[in-house]
Amino acid sequence: MSLLWVIFGSLVQLTLAAMFFMLVVFSSAGIANCRTLTHMQSKVLDWSIYALPLSCVLSAVLMIILYWNGSSAIAYWWYALPAVAITAYLIFALMLNAGAPRTTS
Repeated sequence: MSLLWVIFGSLVQLTLAAMFFMLVVFSSAGIANCRTLTHMQSKVLDWSIYALPLSCVLSAVLMIILYWNGSSAIAYWWYALPAVAITAYLIFALMLNAGAPRTTS
């Protein structure tokens, strides 16, 4: 593993963490504003605000630890952890948005 790629990848992950935070805040606010949510759906959206950015930070920290321990280049796949998390969130949000009738104000 190259130190340059670990630093670059970690900086990208930290940038993605901020972007994921903004994505979840605005998308969940839009969904909650137009839909009547169950308690569980609301909790999933609330926890996603913290979980998605945390997956990016966790990925960056894990890569730094793996670099210090002399891991092989296969460890770069840990950078894909946030991609799995955001895909799961987007599927949940899109299904939630399409599944319920709109509320009228």
